[in-house]
Amino acid sequence: MQNSFRLKSNDMFSRPEEENQEAPLRIVFLSVEGNKTECQYFDLIEKYRSDLKIKKGVHICPLKRAKDDNSSAPERVLELLDEYVELRDPQVLPQRLKDAVLQKYSYEFVKQYLNGELERDKDVEEFEFLLGEAGIDLAYNLFLRDYKGNDDVFGIVIDRDYKNHSVEQMKRIIDECKNKNYWCFISTPLFEFWLLLHLVDVKREYSNNLRDIMLNAKVSDKHTYTSKLVSEIAGHAKGISDAVFKKFYLNKVDYAISQANSNFATDLDDLIGSNKSDDSKCGKIGTNMPELFTLLREV
Repeated sequence: MQNSFRLKSNDMFSRPEEENQEAPLRIVFLSVEGNKTECQYFDLIEKYRSDLKIKKGVHICPLKRAKDDNSSAPERVLELLDEYVELRDPQVLPQRLKDAVLQKYSYEFVKQYLNGELERDKDVEEFEFLLGEAGIDLAYNLFLRDYKGNDDVFGIVIDRDYKNHSVEQMKRIIDECKNKNYWCFISTPLFEFWLLLHLVDVKREYSNNLRDIMLNAKVSDKHTYTSKLVSEIAGHAKGISDAVFKKFYLNKVDYAISQANSNFATDLDDLIGSNKSDDSKCGKIGTNMPELFTLLREV
């Protein structure tokens, strides 16, 4: 794990309000591979929770990282979630925070600062300056540390992307998630396939093109085969605006879930494939994203 904090917010963030001001029933914290498409999609899922029949008191929180952080390897996605989980324990200072500040400030000083026990003075101002120099987004880290529900869930969202991720690599990631009680949500060939399931009857519309979707060749500087299909229908590239989400995705989530469950692979072993043949290394087309919505709706 690199000695630098990655949890950063480039935008304003706020804790969702609960009517009874009690802790949420559940927050699903997600570390996602894409720094734009996936984050925007899940932010909009959170925004329209009631429309999507997500249970009251249940929230989804995609973890943010800096705009220039384009680390999308599965290991780095998992690392970001580890960083967050480590941050949740108020009795333990994250190792990277220790490395950044304990040469000058005591362990007790840092703990008192994080717990809001210090008066604002020159030492506190200098400490905050040091945090900024170390690349630590203090406000966002404190928000994440204190934002907790009663039965929280932690997961990663990654692409199969057989051209860059080997079968063995994917299996290691899944095993590590199981060992840490994390959920692992995989879409084959990539997250845009999950988006495509909102837009058309994929099995019928692309019955002659399913292998093309599976191979997902790069067709331009901006698109793979599958992401281009999404772009042609929904008219967006990486970003998903509020207007686009409401028009193309909001009322089609259950349609996507139904298609995924009925027509495509949802088992992790099937999604990552095997080394038996070149095609099997790609994994079977599909996604286990429906499991995420079960976590949001059935507490």
